[in-house]
Amino acid sequence: MARYGLQFGILNDQEILRLCREMNPPMLDPFLSTQKGKPSYGLGSMGYDLRLGENFLVHQPHKAAVLDPRDIEKDLFKKVVRKDYFLLQPHSQVLAETVERFNMPDDILAEVLGKSTYARLGLLVNATPAEPTWRGILTLELANLSPLPIKLYVGSGIAQVLFFRGKRPGRTYDEKESGGVYQDQTGVTLPQ
Repeated sequence: MARYGLQFGILNDQEILRLCREMNPPMLDPFLSTQKGKPSYGLGSMGYDLRLGENFLVHQPHKAAVLDPRDIEKDLFKKVVRKDYFLLQPHSQVLAETVERFNMPDDILAEVLGKSTYARLGLLVNATPAEPTWRGILTLELANLSPLPIKLYVGSGIAQVLFFRGKRPGRTYDEKESGGVYQDQTGVTLPQ
């Protein structure tokens, strides 16, 4: 895989732009080289603002069960599609997806953080790091910590991703002993 510079550490806008325009396939797709909207999405100075996709997995309220990461009961969740916005109720959570598809180089790790606009409303954005060589659409866990519903706008900025370059690890995501079970996920995905 081609190297775009020898700098280690956080990537700036110029380095992210190169990886999204010159890599085949690009590191992020679709990619916007400017910031737009409110909440914003697109390339920032030291990261990229991801957009909220239209597919959500919500807990079925009438199901009484234990959420077990080793044995997920898929019927505990219902898929919901929203074209405009999703209303996240107080003290609840939902699994969501990004619009952007990731194609991580073998020497870059991505970390996802919440955006300040939503954080100030009480939205907690959680996602695990996108490890070197991971590919797919990112699943986000969104939790409403506030006592009021929060309106989440589909196609608008939902989270910021920071990219860090290091030396290529001995084992990338698709080389891990555990199998890289989320490789090439196509949208919001339950635990495997």
